[in-house]
Amino acid sequence: MLRKKDPGNTQRMEQAVGKAVSYELTLADMARRSERRAWKVATASLLMSLALAGGYYYMLPLKEKVPFLVMADAYTGTATVARLTGNFRDQSITANESINRSNVAQYVLARESYDFQVMGLRDWRLVFLMSDKPVGLTQEARYAKNNPQNPIVLYGKEKAVRVKILSITPLGAQPDGGFRGASVRIQRSLLDKRTGVTTYLDNQIVTMRFEYRGNLGLTEDERVLNPLGFWVTEYRVDSDYARGVPVPDDSALQAQAEQAAAQALTDARVSDPDAATVVDPATGESFIPSGQSAPGVQVPPQPLLPGQEAALPNQISTGTADGASNR
Repeated sequence: MLRKKDPGNTQRMEQAVGKAVSYELTLADMARRSERRAWKVATASLLMSLALAGGYYYMLPLKEKVPFLVMADAYTGTATVARLTGNFRDQSITANESINRSNVAQYVLARESYDFQVMGLRDWRLVFLMSDKPVGLTQEARYAKNNPQNPIVLYGKEKAVRVKILSITPLGAQPDGGFRGASVRIQRSLLDKRTGVTTYLDNQIVTMRFEYRGNLGLTEDERVLNPLGFWVTEYRVDSDYARGVPVPDDSALQAQAEQAAAQALTDARVSDPDAATVVDPATGESFIPSGQSAPGVQVPPQPLLPGQEAALPNQISTGTADGASNR
């Protein structure tokens, strides 16, 4: 009953068992490989999602709708673009830009203003401390004795030219926020020192180029006026033919108010002489203001102005209508 084992069957069984074990190992190895592959894909997807989220966050301000206000001057035609922001007070400006604007404004005001009494104190010296030689020669030619447009000849000592800077537009902007040129729009007005009345002169456009030179041989007093070596290399003034509306000062407004009041009083006297009678609040008596005649008193004829036509006889009231007195 006991037979000897067949060596061939044992070998086949071992091979079958080996194949089964190898199959299980292969499945386990495939599962581990699949798990590692899944983790790699998940990690890559997570990194890609983070990158996309960062890109959207970085590009989100570019999609913001920012309104711009374009204002056009009805008289000069100059267009100004302003960005509407919620904070108008704390707007950022670089130090270079602010210094450039300050130097440009000081130079233009010193050069274009005129006041015989005070220009020798600072303005005349400041212009030549900040000007290249050709630019300074044009200033000397402007005030030459043989120049009929010399401000001293035109305005003398009793009048002064006041300059108001309307805008400063940078030219030749640089990456650090500075600029090496500027276009300045100014408005000039003439002040009569005797009466204090200011009248509008004109609008001008100043175009200039400048640079900073640290090797200028300036004294200590000159360095106080020009500490950074501001140096104007080109300067040109053009008339702004699109004339704008002048901005009067307080003295001009006061003079206009007085003229309007005088004109209103004159019109009231012409239309109704009795209405021009003024009652003194202290005494209660009525009186005629200066320059007005009482009723029934003949008014002397006024002298004719140049270019004014004399009234015809039929235009002068005689106090009669159709031959009958109307008094």
